[in-house]
Amino acid sequence: ATVNGCTGPAGTTVVVVNSTPAAPTAGSNSPVCEGGTINLTANTITGATYSWTGPNSFTSTDQNPIIPNATAAMAGTYSVTATVNGCTGPAGTTVVVVNSTPAAPTAGSNSPVCEGGTINLTASTIAGATYSWTGPNSFTSTNQNPTIPNATAAMAGTYSVTATVNGCTGPAGTTVVVVNSTPAAPTAGSNSPVCEGGTINLTANTITGATYSWTGPNSFTSTDQNPTIPNATAAMAGTYSVTATVNGCTGPAGTTVVVVNSIPGTPTAGVNSP
Repeated sequence: ATVNGCTGPAGTTVVVVNSTPAAPTAGSNSPVCEGGTINLTANTITGATYSWTGPNSFTSTDQNPIIPNATAAMAGTYSVTATVNGCTGPAGTTVVVVNSTPAAPTAGSNSPVCEGGTINLTASTIAGATYSWTGPNSFTSTNQNPTIPNATAAMAGTYSVTATVNGCTGPAGTTVVVVNSTPAAPTAGSNSPVCEGGTINLTANTITGATYSWTGPNSFTSTDQNPTIPNATAAMAGTYSVTATVNGCTGPAGTTVVVVNSIPGTPTAGVNSP
């Protein structure tokens, strides 16, 4: 400094110019499903502190923050800056996509099904979805509407199906399948042989809860368990069949053969009279 023409000794100061850090390389585990966890990442810069901002008023000073329970409001662009020695560099950015979780499919079936029949499972159509079925007897399928032939009692129970859209799997829809057993063939009988003009009595053993169906010669049909046929004729002779149906399931037929014997003609009577 100079005062009245007189210059004093010099004073000194050291100026440090700190470098500005580069923009961090920002990343994430996008896309994320609703309800999942967003993992943000920034590369390591020596000596740096970090500052994140993003959608839904998000802020964080973690280098690699975690955001649980993702919602659609959390989707968008996240920015991160690094500060070294008080100098903040430009921001790095990453875009996070939060995919919606599909609703549970509406599951259905053609239950009840008879043993030996085909189980038809159905799921409602969800745009862009893939499906995953699980069920009794180690059943799995990726078809939307699978079929299971040759139903057995082991296949009865609850079937579940989920839909996956854009990598996000929703809750399961369920349907209960009932597999009804097929009744055994009834034991068929009759009062055969029967004389022409007599009454044919058909019989079937009792099967709990069953309805019966008879067929036979001369276009005979009946839904009685033990039908009777009056005024027997030769045309009524032959094999009669009966089936039992329980819970909509019809079993194999039992059979009985009916013989109708003809009535002999009137004898010609004679005498050595006188």
